[in-house]
Amino acid sequence: MSPPTVSPPKKRIYLNFFENACTGSHMSPGQWRSPYDRTSGKDRLPYWLNLARLAEEGKISFIFFADSYSLFDVYSRSTAPILRAGAHSAGLDPMVLIPAMASVTKSVGFGVTGSTSYLTPYILARTFSSLDHLTNGRVAWNVVTSWSKAAATALGADDVVPHDERYAVAHEYMDLVYKFWESSWADDAVVWDAENRVAFEPSKVKKIEHKGKYLKASAASQTHPSPQRTPVLFQAGTSKMGRAFGAKHAEAIYVGGLVPSQTAGSIAQIRADAAAEGRDPQSLKFFVGITPIIGRTLEEAQAKYEQARQDADVVGGLAQFSGYTGIDLARFPLDEVFELKDAPGDDATHTFLENFNKATGNTEPWTPRRLGETMALGGFHPAPVGTPEMVADVFEQWINEADVDGFNIAYVTSPGTFEDVVYLLRPELVKRGLMWEDYDVEGGTLRENLYGVKGQTRLRDDHYGHKFKWGSGFEGDTIEAFKAEQAVKESVNGTNGESKTNDIEVPLTQGSVVVGKEPVVVKT
Repeated sequence: MSPPTVSPPKKRIYLNFFENACTGSHMSPGQWRSPYDRTSGKDRLPYWLNLARLAEEGKISFIFFADSYSLFDVYSRSTAPILRAGAHSAGLDPMVLIPAMASVTKSVGFGVTGSTSYLTPYILARTFSSLDHLTNGRVAWNVVTSWSKAAATALGADDVVPHDERYAVAHEYMDLVYKFWESSWADDAVVWDAENRVAFEPSKVKKIEHKGKYLKASAASQTHPSPQRTPVLFQAGTSKMGRAFGAKHAEAIYVGGLVPSQTAGSIAQIRADAAAEGRDPQSLKFFVGITPIIGRTLEEAQAKYEQARQDADVVGGLAQFSGYTGIDLARFPLDEVFELKDAPGDDATHTFLENFNKATGNTEPWTPRRLGETMALGGFHPAPVGTPEMVADVFEQWINEADVDGFNIAYVTSPGTFEDVVYLLRPELVKRGLMWEDYDVEGGTLRENLYGVKGQTRLRDDHYGHKFKWGSGFEGDTIEAFKAEQAVKESVNGTNGESKTNDIEVPLTQGSVVVGKEPVVVKT
C-alpha cells in the first residue's frame, strides 16, 4: 500500500506597499485626476500617517520607497510632459517621512532607496543607523547605483559612471558601510556608568581606516549600534553584475517580469549564485512588482479599470518610458503604428514591445498611445483585473511558477488600491494559507519579521557582511583585491615608477598577468 501523498507546506508571502514621495501618482501618470486619489496630499503628514496605519492594519511587511533625483527630461527634451502628468515630480525626501510613520505603528517596516553613486558612505551609514534607532529596527536600504544622466548632472557629475564600474564602486561602498555598522562599535560600548562617569567606553569604539580603489574614510562611526546594526538590504538588478551583487549582499531582491516564466530563471540563477557564496539560497527573499485592480465583483473591477483608462495620461506614460530607457519617443505620432528603423533607441524599443507581446500573448500592433496607456496602468508590472479570488490566483501562480516570496504592490490610485489589498485581497490570501493573521514578531525588527525568527535582528551568520563584526579585523574583499593590485604594480614598476623588468608578456589587467615567467593572480 502506497503511503499517503503529503502536499508540501504553502509558502507564506510578504506584501509590500510600493510608494514614492512624489506629490502625484508614481507608476500611473494621470491618476491624480481621480476623485478617489489623495496623492496630491503627499506633501503633508496626514497622507503618510494614514498610509502607515493602513499598512499595519493589513499586516503589510514594509512600505517600500522608490526614490530618484531630478526630473525626467528625455521625452521631447523637456520636463513639461512629466510635470503635467504629475509623475516623478514635486518629490520629497522619503528619509524624513519614516520616523513620523514609525511613531504611529510598531511592526510594519520601511524600505528606502539610497544611491551608492552620490551619497557618501559615512553620511548614508549615519542616516540609516539613525532611522534604525528611531524605528526600533524597522528599516531596509534599497541599494541602487543610479543610472540616470539627469540625476548625474543634477548632482554635479558630467555623466553617469559606466554600468560595470558602478557595481565595482558599489562593492567597495558596501565594505565601507559594513565597517561603520558592524566594526566600529562593540555591542557593549554603551555603558551609561554614572558611578565611573563613562557614557560610552572608549576602548570599545574603533576608528575605521579605509583607503581603497574608489573610496577612503578615516573616522569612527558617529552613531552607536542600532537594533539591526546593518539595515535589511534590498536590491534590484538582473544584469550579470547585478545578479552577482545581489547574491553576495542582498537579503531581499526586487525582480521584474510580466509573467512568471520571464522571471523564474533569474530567481533560480541568483539563488544558485548565493549558494555558491556559501549562503542559504532560501534566505534571499524575492519580490515582484504588481498593480492589481480589484473589485468585489468582476464588473466592479472592470469599471475601476475603465475609469483608470480614462484618467491615464498617455503622454505622461511615454515620458515615463523615455525617462526609464533614455529613448525620446516624441518624434512618433500618437496614433500611428511604430515604425522603428535605424534611429538611436529603435532596436531597444522594438525589443521591449516584442517581448511585451510575447509575454502577454497580445498581437495588437503598438502605437505610442497604446504604449503610453500601458505605462500609465502598471507599465513593466503585471496588472491583473478581477475579484479577490481571481487576483489571488495570479499571486499564487507567481509563487508556484517563479518561486517569488512576495509582492511590491504599486497603486493606480492611493489609498484606493492599497485599501482594496488590505480589505479585499488579504482575507482571500489568509484563507488560502498564503498570509499570516499577524506579524511573526509583533513589535519586532524588520529582519525578524522578514525571516520569521524572533531574535534574528542582525545579519545572518552566512551573510558576507557578518564577517565585519566587531573584533574580526576583516577589511573586505575589495581591499584585499586593491592591495594585491597595488603589490603587483609595485613589483612591476618599482618604487620610482620605472619598470623593474623588460620581461612583461601582457599588460596589467584585472585577472591574471605574467611578470617574468611566473603568473601573478590579481584577486577581483
